[in-house]
Amino acid sequence: MPMAVGEPEPKETNLHEIPPFLELLEDIPFRTNRSNSLPPSFSSSSGIDTPTDTTVMSDSTNHLHSPISQKAESMETPPYAGNTYAIRELKSGRLVTLINGNLRLENCTGEQGGWHWHCEEKQGWLGFRSPVSGTYMGHDTEGNFWANYGHHLGHEYFCARRHPNGGYVLLMRQEDELRKMTVDDSSCKLVMTTGEGTLWDFEKVNDGGRPGS
Repeated sequence: MPMAVGEPEPKETNLHEIPPFLELLEDIPFRTNRSNSLPPSFSSSSGIDTPTDTTVMSDSTNHLHSPISQKAESMETPPYAGNTYAIRELKSGRLVTLINGNLRLENCTGEQGGWHWHCEEKQGWLGFRSPVSGTYMGHDTEGNFWANYGHHLGHEYFCARRHPNGGYVLLMRQEDELRKMTVDDSSCKLVMTTGEGTLWDFEKVNDGGRPGS
């Protein structure tokens, strides 16, 4: 095509001039780190904006350790006829034990069985019989507990009442009232009281003689 008069000739592209042009592009500031523009509570390490706040997860985890959950997980065992129990003082962990014919509170004496008590029922009243001696836990006329007789009569009648703070209170009939079983701290013997009484825990004893459900 003929060129117009006075029109400058087109300049041919020189490939040697391209590198300086690329260097010019490098000097232009581009924002390449997208995560810098995100709010502090987000992260884009995986290419997807995800919250880093773990409040919801923490609340769910804390719920597992709440007093309500712990209370539901630690179900207490009430005494029931036909089962054998270790009767444990809730405060100290010591057991109601028959040793040399004496009923007292002791630490676990092993697998001798002096702390085994087979629960029975008669006329709606509970009774606790030692499988070692064949005698029932009961009381004398002075309000002291013993396990001297092999019958389940009025002085061997028990009932268990659940306490609001956990554990059970053991009550026995004394004439026209119910009295609670408690511990004489000076002798570790078991006696009657009209006061608060001792809190007890009943743990089932398995066939091997050890506590277990």
